[in-house]
Amino acid sequence: MRRLAGNAVGILLIILPGFVMSDGPHPAVRSAFGRRSPFLEGHYAPVDGEIEAEGLRVDGSLPGHLRGAFLRNGPNPRFPPRGRYHWFDGDGMVHAVVLDPSDERSPARYRCRYVRTAGFEEEQRAGRSLFPGLLEWPSLSRVVCGGDGYKNSANTAFLWHRGQLWALWEGGRPHRLDPGSLATLDGNPLPPGWRGAFTAHPKIDPRTGEVVFFGYAPVRPYLRLGILDCTGALQAVRDIDLPRSVMLHDFAITPDYAVFLDMPQTFSWGNLLRGRGVFGWRPELGGRLGLVPRRGGEPRWFPVSPGSVFHTLNAWQTGSVVTLVASRMPRFPAEVLSGSVAEPAPEDQPRLWRYDVDLESSRVTEGPLDDPGSEMPRMRDDRIGQPTRFAYTLRTDFRGWRKHDLHLGTTHRLDLPEGWTGGEAVFVPVPSATGEDQGHLLALVQPPADGPAQLWVIEAREFDDEPVARIHLPRRVPAGFHGCWVGG
Repeated sequence: MRRLAGNAVGILLIILPGFVMSDGPHPAVRSAFGRRSPFLEGHYAPVDGEIEAEGLRVDGSLPGHLRGAFLRNGPNPRFPPRGRYHWFDGDGMVHAVVLDPSDERSPARYRCRYVRTAGFEEEQRAGRSLFPGLLEWPSLSRVVCGGDGYKNSANTAFLWHRGQLWALWEGGRPHRLDPGSLATLDGNPLPPGWRGAFTAHPKIDPRTGEVVFFGYAPVRPYLRLGILDCTGALQAVRDIDLPRSVMLHDFAITPDYAVFLDMPQTFSWGNLLRGRGVFGWRPELGGRLGLVPRRGGEPRWFPVSPGSVFHTLNAWQTGSVVTLVASRMPRFPAEVLSGSVAEPAPEDQPRLWRYDVDLESSRVTEGPLDDPGSEMPRMRDDRIGQPTRFAYTLRTDFRGWRKHDLHLGTTHRLDLPEGWTGGEAVFVPVPSATGEDQGHLLALVQPPADGPAQLWVIEAREFDDEPVARIHLPRRVPAGFHGCWVGG
């Protein structure tokens, strides 16, 4: 399996050079062995070349507080894949839309760059794809020689902390990027003392400035928790004993705990032999919710119904009750196992799910918060670990978003026009705003027929209205994963 191994405005609001684009279709739409993948077609299809442009057209009015950059990470294979290609395999490409409402000449600029990982650079030198995909056996010869069985593609998410920008991929180390040019910087940004992978979803505690993170592995220790203090120094490392290796994409934190879901989505050599990917689903093993004390002490585990969770929203404490809200599916999606893009049946789609753990009675109450069809939950990041009222999710068919009021139990929907698709929405609060939903959502939107993409700015409080601004990008943007806001 995988080998475990200050003021941003001056940086971000740079004058980008003239527009540059590569002509023709991306070569990766053809597999090196003549095979086709659904993740190389439609709104997943990669784009060719790194480009940049300034003076983008803006319809509507940019809110004055949006001075900074919206960043989105996602897969974009540089070369035709050598075998079976999965969406998770593609090289990380970062798309940046830099905004400055006070600049009348160029209020919006665009740049995209590959994350130049060691695997990316090796393939660049070879002029072709060299690594297997996650639906295939890892490269054992590379592992024997001390290398990675799979390529660290750095294609999933970001960490923006202490003026540093990291591109993340949960199977290996982060890669540090220059937040203005998006150039990949040399060296491992992790401090000495941390061994193993680094999650794609670290959490920043807004009270302390600590970064709480973890790494999981197919070999012991299956799970390791780490904490960076507000200066970036490694404050704590803890091995957490699990009965088996499981896939753990996300977690949550409260002021006292790191909150994990130990679900029966296991590593499976048998599935790999059958060409079904590296993970298996064994619901007979049951599910557990774990509370790991951040300051030391033994974890407490509580039985919950087995389900599959890729993303959490948040967790918080109210008296003796710890609450976790996550996007849960009743089973690990076969689509992930097989590399299919088929939409799951409605009953199998993810939905917001709430767990309430009573520490005094050791009982867990759990249940759904909305209809199925919601993923990639986002919120105000400066309220991580605190009670949350509003959540914003992406429809699982990419055709719009939902705003969830967890207090009232209501949901508002914002649907895209027919044939359009959207991505995860990132919440940017209005400075000094007291209301939890006072701010704007930023999301990439793709019109049909391969038209140029747009960045929509959506007023979060008036969620079902038209976007207040649409920024027209110079070309289409493939479907991707997670984004962040780097403010000035």
